[in-house]
Amino acid sequence: MIKQIRCVIIDDDFASRAILKGLIRQDVRLILVEESSGSADGAIAVTKHKPDLIFLDLMMPGLDGYEMLEVLDYMPKIIVVTTERNYKSELFKDRISEYLYKPVESLEMFTKAVDQAMKTY
Repeated sequence: MIKQIRCVIIDDDFASRAILKGLIRQDVRLILVEESSGSADGAIAVTKHKPDLIFLDLMMPGLDGYEMLEVLDYMPKIIVVTTERNYKSELFKDRISEYLYKPVESLEMFTKAVDQAMKTY
């Protein structure tokens, strides 16, 4: 029996969320428990569901992804989803497992990122 990895998508871009939802559906390990279009709602979703993994856009209007991470009491694994090529951050580097660059269209790249994030799961 495959253990389900519970995940949340937090991204202000509708198209990016739709792509991620499609990729999540193709990975039998993953179950999407909630999606959010902003950091405030995303923080509530993480607190409520306590997922194993977050797909997180860091650059969002209002409260950005970094600010959201600062207020969380519960910290799952994080895959950053960003438009910034070759972007890496030292902030939360112990929790950020991998980076995916938008548009995320490759199932292979998506699967590699999930594999990397969940190595210690």
